[in-house]
Formats: sequence, C-alpha cells, structure tokens
Amino acid sequence: MVRVGLIGAGIMGSGHARYITNFTPNGQVVAISDVSEDRMNSLAAEIGTVKFMTKDPQEIFNHPDLDAVLIASPDQLHAEHIRLGIKSGKAVLCEKPMGITIEEARAVAKEIEEHQEKVGKKLFSFGFMRRFDPAFRKLREEINSGKYGKPLFVQVVARNHESTVVRSEGLLTNMAIHDFDIYRWMFQSDWKSVQTFYPPHHVATPEKIGDPLIFVATLENGVILVEDVMANGSAGYDTRVEVVCEKGNIAIGIHGDVAIRTLENFEVNKGGKMSINWMDKFETAYIEEMKAWINEVDSGVTNPDLATHIDALRANEGAELGVSTMGKIN
Repeated sequence: MVRVGLIGAGIMGSGHARYITNFTPNGQVVAISDVSEDRMNSLAAEIGTVKFMTKDPQEIFNHPDLDAVLIASPDQLHAEHIRLGIKSGKAVLCEKPMGITIEEARAVAKEIEEHQEKVGKKLFSFGFMRRFDPAFRKLREEINSGKYGKPLFVQVVARNHESTVVRSEGLLTNMAIHDFDIYRWMFQSDWKSVQTFYPPHHVATPEKIGDPLIFVATLENGVILVEDVMANGSAGYDTRVEVVCEKGNIAIGIHGDVAIRTLENFEVNKGGKMSINWMDKFETAYIEEMKAWINEVDSGVTNPDLATHIDALRANEGAELGVSTMGKIN
C-alpha cells in the first residue's frame, strides 16, 4: 500500500484524494496539510483513511509513515514545497506549474535533476493529466497512424467559465501551460516561438488583466498552434481542439469526443450541457494519472507518460516565450 500525504485540500487536492481513495486499490491518502482546518476535517471525514492532519507541510514531508507526497498547494508555493520534497527523499507528484517564474522553474528543475542523480532513480512527477485523457491519447494515435498525412497546425479553444483571480501571465502559465505540454508530448518537438495578441477586453475581467488572449506558437518541427485563452468565458468550461493534417482533420469536442474529418467522411462533435470546471471535464484523465503515479511508486517502474521535471520545465519555457511578448492590454 502506497501511503500518500496531501499538501492542499482545495479543489485540486480534494479531487486527487477522492480519485486515489476510489480508484487506486494500492494507494491511500493518510495525511493532509492545509491552512484550513475545516477543509482538512471535511475531506478526512469523506475519504475515511486520514490518520494525521497538520497546517505545517513540513510535517507531512518529515512523517516517517508516508511513502509519497502529492503537492496541490497554490502555484506560488510549488517551488517551496518541491524543495521540501527533495529534502524528504520521498516520491512526489506536484501539480503544474513547477514555478511561477522561469527563473524559479529552472532552479527547481536543476535541484531535482541533481537529487535524482544522487539517489539513482526518478522521484518527481508533475500533474499534466491530459497525457492520460482518452481523447488526447486517441488524437495522438490517429496522428501517429500516418493515415492523414503529416500534421500542419492545431487550433485550440481554452476557456474557463469563471476565474477572476487569474492574472494576465496566468492565462499562459496556469491555463495554456497544459497545451504547451500536451502538444510537445504529442508532436515530440520543443517550442520555438510564441506571439501574443489581445482582442477587446472582457467586461467581466479586471481592467489590468489581459483577458481574453490569443497566441500563435511554433514548434521546432514547424507545427503551429493557434489558441484563444479566456479566464472568464461565461459559457461553461470550453476546451476544443482540431489538428489539421495533409489528408484530413481530427477534432476533440467539448465533451471529449473525437471526430475524424476527411473528404469521404466528415464527422461532427456532439453537443450537450456544458461543464463548469476542469475537474468534471477531465475526471477520467485525473483518475488515470493518479493510478499511473501510485503504480509507479508502488512498482518502481517508470511510467513514460507521467510528466517529468524536464517536461514541466519545457512547459514553463513555452509559457515564458509567450509572457515575454505580452504587450499593452486593450
């Protein structure tokens, strides 16, 4: 049994705790750290396996009866908690991003690299769950089949329903960072350049926040990503993808259904009630990610789809290419 300590009992952390409890027979969340006693007590009562709670995350990392730690704290605390994980020697899965600045991400990645070289094994994974989403895995399978020729460009919609706390840079470093990871993973190529553009300002967003944002990103292999990002989309949690290839297009709809579009057969994506957050939309992906991580810790066999510190750094670097081109907000 992999005994897990959880840092952060908010939306992300509590969701992960439920997925481990309900879907990983070889994993248990036995310790929680959060600034809110109410959140800890509520989650502990729900999952029924928690034996230790504390407001001090250091006590989680130092606890002798834990095998692994899941970091789901606010973004600005990730680097601090990763460093506690390094000192503890425990296996760690940290939610994205690795750091809130590129300098912080590079420093932390270097420390992880040195730590893992010293102990001789992988101990750190990062929460880029779309690698485990059935639709994205199907999309990669279809592209790699070669049936539709080489991919040319990708069009992506990434719109939160409501997220007034996201800052301008966060549209890239918190939201679109998933896309900087998944298309690098899918096309096996690093990011070369990013250009950003501001449409008219959204009335629901604070004046100094650049929402919505459009960006054009280019991979080193020439594939181009065109994406619109909205923190306050007001029409549900909307994530859509279309990869345009030489001989056809492959689209992921709002509800995770994959449609193949060629001259001979043009499929459409299904409609229906919108989700309002990512936990609902990507529940299967989160569950499969937790199963993969717990199994990796349990068996010692590395799962090639779990994002490493290098993957997390490359996603941070892709986002930074965009942050560096952000101009005046309309």
